[in-house]
Amino acid sequence: MNYRTFTDSRGVRWEVWLVMPTAAERRAAERRVLADRRVENRPHPPERRVTTDRRHFSFRRVGVAPVYQNGWLCFESDEEKRRLAPVPDTWDSADPDELEVWLQRAKRVLKCGPQG
Repeated sequence: MNYRTFTDSRGVRWEVWLVMPTAAERRAAERRVLADRRVENRPHPPERRVTTDRRHFSFRRVGVAPVYQNGWLCFESDEEKRRLAPVPDTWDSADPDELEVWLQRAKRVLKCGPQG
């Protein structure tokens, strides 16, 4: 099961689901780490371009933070959204009290998208 709902002790209804980053997002984060290691161990080669960079990027690839590379639980109510990583092994069979404990540990994040 990848989706759950529960009501916390204050009477707030929460939706909970498992989020797994795509392979491309994980790869982007890993490349950044490897690039950082290369910088530390070797000097940069000299710049060979003689003209300005003509590449134009219409989008920016965003990687995930290392703590989220293996996925996270997303908790969402009408009022707020939270993330918990690492994902507890038994989250999909946990009782509401256990889900509420994890909810309290989860990091509050900005809730975006259509709200009504």
